[in-house]
Amino acid sequence: MLYIALLLSLIFLAVGFIVTEKNAKYILSGYNTMSEAKRATVDIVGYLGLFKRFHITLAISLLAGTVLISLINNNWASVFMTVYPLLAYLYLILRANQYFSDKGQRLTSYVVAGLLLAVATAVAISQFSSLGSNTLILKDNVLEIQGAYGMTLSREEIKGLDMQTEVPAIAYKSNGFAAGDYAKGNFKLKGGKKAKLFINKTVSPVLLLKTSKGDIYYNADDADMIRLYKEITAWWRL
Repeated sequence: MLYIALLLSLIFLAVGFIVTEKNAKYILSGYNTMSEAKRATVDIVGYLGLFKRFHITLAISLLAGTVLISLINNNWASVFMTVYPLLAYLYLILRANQYFSDKGQRLTSYVVAGLLLAVATAVAISQFSSLGSNTLILKDNVLEIQGAYGMTLSREEIKGLDMQTEVPAIAYKSNGFAAGDYAKGNFKLKGGKKAKLFINKTVSPVLLLKTSKGDIYYNADDADMIRLYKEITAWWRL
């Protein structure tokens, strides 16, 4: 996660220095699609000063904030790293209005700011709702994993069970959620194997379900995994 924060910070820092008065009409989003008449209503020098200061501040504060928060809680740091830039750009859009004299452009900025706030809110809700373990429930003939990217398995689809002392090493996410301590969904593991994960990366041991749908790894924050393994084994052998 800290590597991602560093990469994002370097990108934001680079953006602050790349855009200049000479190339703004070519690469500055929004400004590059304006007519010459509308560009004349923009205080581009003043705006680019704000633009540069903003991106330098964003780069430094994003990295520092992520590092400091991760010392307390990795999950909070992950949410911060995702939501903070969105809220920061919301500030930039509203703050930049002073450099635009065209009323239509100002109205557009308010609309964009509103959409960005909605996106930031949705992302924050999604992140917080996924930062927790999925629930595994045994029914008559079905094993159900409830929560983000959850699934159901019939007793016949389970081909074997095992306990792993450590969580699997992840190469990358192919379709799922990976933030803070949690990984849920489809992943490729180091070594090339594909698997479905429902894990807290800080919790061990891990239950491995070998199924006709592929390998599934599961653990939960407060569960007694040894006891759960025995319960599933007894249910499976019925």
